[in-house]
Amino acid sequence: MCTSKRFGSSCFQTIDEAIINSIPENTKKSKKSAWKQFNAFCQEKNYVLDHQRSIEEIANILKDWVYNMRRKNGEEYKECVVKTLWNVVAKEVQEMYDYKYNIKFNPFSDSTFNEARRARDAKRKTLQSSLKKRRSSSTVLSGDEIRKMVTAWNEDTPAGLQKKFYQISAYELAWRGGEAANCLLHYFKIEKNNKGEETGRIEYNSVFSKTTQGGAKPLANSKWLIANKDDLNICPVRLFKKLSSKRTINITTERFFLTPNPQWQNDNSPWYKNCPVGKNEIGKWTKLAAEKIGLDVCNINITNHSNRATAVSHLAKSGLDEQQIIKITGHASTSSLAPYLEIDTEHHEQIIKKMRLQEKESNTVVSATNELQAKASSNSTYNYNKCTFIFNSDSSK
Repeated sequence: MCTSKRFGSSCFQTIDEAIINSIPENTKKSKKSAWKQFNAFCQEKNYVLDHQRSIEEIANILKDWVYNMRRKNGEEYKECVVKTLWNVVAKEVQEMYDYKYNIKFNPFSDSTFNEARRARDAKRKTLQSSLKKRRSSSTVLSGDEIRKMVTAWNEDTPAGLQKKFYQISAYELAWRGGEAANCLLHYFKIEKNNKGEETGRIEYNSVFSKTTQGGAKPLANSKWLIANKDDLNICPVRLFKKLSSKRTINITTERFFLTPNPQWQNDNSPWYKNCPVGKNEIGKWTKLAAEKIGLDVCNINITNHSNRATAVSHLAKSGLDEQQIIKITGHASTSSLAPYLEIDTEHHEQIIKKMRLQEKESNTVVSATNELQAKASSNSTYNYNKCTFIFNSDSSK
């Protein structure tokens, strides 16, 4: 009697290869680059990482590495890069000694590596004092600035139409910095009611498939582009339909943002090539719009992520609670909002005004209470807050 085996028979080599293949290419490149730089450092310092090295010596090498790492041109790294490089190299050294020499240690928790970790933190603190080296958040823009950046582009040109739609959509959909570069056409779906009539909204969900737009429960909350009936010039629904209409039959790529046709002259010419816009090119769009309206892009950090930071800030100021905000922005939890919710000068002014108003109302109530107590000691009539109080000091009545 032949019985089939229930479980698989993959060997460890096959499993290890699958693990390696599951690691994103960017992560592999980052690790390879960090290890290459560390090896160059060790060669220059005449350090040899072998089984004869004690754990204390390894800790001192990592201590030296974190404080003296430099770019190829000799410049200092940014403080966030220092943290990443040290952590990646420390992990690689740990795994190498475990695998090659069966020597076990943990550079992230062992007391032997305390000085190395302190050197890392001290180096970061030193770099944070430099404006050019510290990590800076994307600048939050005002509503007026966002509007000017949207209207700065000419929608009657291929490049202008895409950038105009991008600018309003990136803000209203709270896109992440690189989300536009990966945006696909079928992520958008024109919403219709039960009668098949358009509702004037466009649903956006990055987990829509080309064949199944609905039915199965989405893995992420949908967002909507809402028609702006008060100002059609910046209406995202109108701009989406106009941009979609420019995709001719020769365009087969699913990527939403396309390379403008360099031979375009008028509406009779194809607007776009069958080729997506590069990630680096899209990454410049918000900064270009800011520069176009006269913002000082040299001294403030304006990136594509500024649209998301601005959306979160404006939603918070409008009075929405954090649970409602993450439904719109797509953050995993409310704790992810913390970096965005720094109080700016405008928000701080609003809070102070509310505090003063509360204090004024409190003082008014106290004053009225004192006056009521004074009136109660004699026969009198007193009006307060549309109520009439009649006091009679004769206790026999």
